[in-house]
Amino acid sequence: MASAFSMLFFTLYSEGGPINSLLLQIGLVDEPFKFFSHVWSSRSLIAFMNLLMWFGNTTILLMAGMMGIDTSLFEAAEVDGATSTQTFFKITLPLLRPILVYVMVTSLIGGLQMFDVPQILTDGSGEPMRSTMTLIMFLNKHLYSKNYGMAGALSVILFIITAILSLVVFKVTGNDKRKA
Repeated sequence: MASAFSMLFFTLYSEGGPINSLLLQIGLVDEPFKFFSHVWSSRSLIAFMNLLMWFGNTTILLMAGMMGIDTSLFEAAEVDGATSTQTFFKITLPLLRPILVYVMVTSLIGGLQMFDVPQILTDGSGEPMRSTMTLIMFLNKHLYSKNYGMAGALSVILFIITAILSLVVFKVTGNDKRKA
């Protein structure tokens, strides 16, 4: 899916693509804008594409979590006179915490292991100025050049970064406390 989505965006935002044609017709630009030649626009497109690709999955997970909360808890809070803000912070958010942590950790890992979108959009170069080069793209370059030592070191570094950031998520969300 990511490959097809990347090719779609590459075609839409190319110099001769429909987005540039629209911008020219409206009169916002005088010449076609090179979206993949500027750091901010290429990074923004990659971020936007990942948002679009994973928004549905995240929404389904969070909605499943919401559907799993017993409605009698909300009714009891309403009878007790709780405001909607109090209900959200005292009932909804604590009961959604396990699913939120799962979504945050899997999104974090997915972001650290992002490969296909920037690889296709930049033809593996990470241009402009290597601003869209991800750690996995860099690792892939070393694998193809048969520099296995550097590729192995990068894999270990990626594991350590992932572990540290996952622990930070657990600490910040309070899921590291053992329940008695």
